[in-house]
Amino acid sequence: MKRFLLVEDEQILAKNIAFFLEREGYEVDIKHDGEAGWASYLLKAYDLILLDWTLPKKDGLELCREIRKKSNVPIIMITAKSEILDKIIGLELGADDYIVKPFDLRELLARIHALLRRNETTSSEEHVEQYIEYEGLRLDREKLLILFEGQSIHLTVNEYRLMELLMKKPDNVYSREFIYEQVWEGALGYNDRTVDVTISRLRKKLMELSDRKYFHAVRGMGYRFGGKS
Repeated sequence: MKRFLLVEDEQILAKNIAFFLEREGYEVDIKHDGEAGWASYLLKAYDLILLDWTLPKKDGLELCREIRKKSNVPIIMITAKSEILDKIIGLELGADDYIVKPFDLRELLARIHALLRRNETTSSEEHVEQYIEYEGLRLDREKLLILFEGQSIHLTVNEYRLMELLMKKPDNVYSREFIYEQVWEGALGYNDRTVDVTISRLRKKLMELSDRKYFHAVRGMGYRFGGKS
């Protein structure tokens, strides 16, 4: 049985979400503030985390940032903020998806299923090489890591899928729309900033790891991986 961590300070909403998900066959641990959520995360292994944006003691964004330093566990942000900039901030900190209050629990379940499916497809496809390599970089399918000269950095599910897509065919140019459809499978509702933010985050990780620029924007078209600047 898959276990989820739900960190939500609205107690009635938290109970309703947990009851609904438990009826769907999931185990749900509820915490009502960021510090309790962090403590629970450190004690147990979770298959997915649902984080409210605004939490007492430690807010959801800070908690997301700290979790991302240790793990690539799928994270969905639950937020009352619907502005694009707010959503981008969540994605920049490593969230895989977000859902805006008020929402239908069936929509939340659909997003959970989509994210778990992407995660499981990424980690368990058969007859596929474990590594993709390009000019010193090694992408590890099983561990969702990017490696360079003995050092490694964790990738989120969506970061991995984006890296895999572009790294398989260096120098190919892909539009933002194509990247979005392949990586997010329509889960978020298309916005080109979603792709831009994820690539920006990957660029930063790769620069920290290798001090090289692998992603290149192609004006009016999209992005390519590798080759000369």
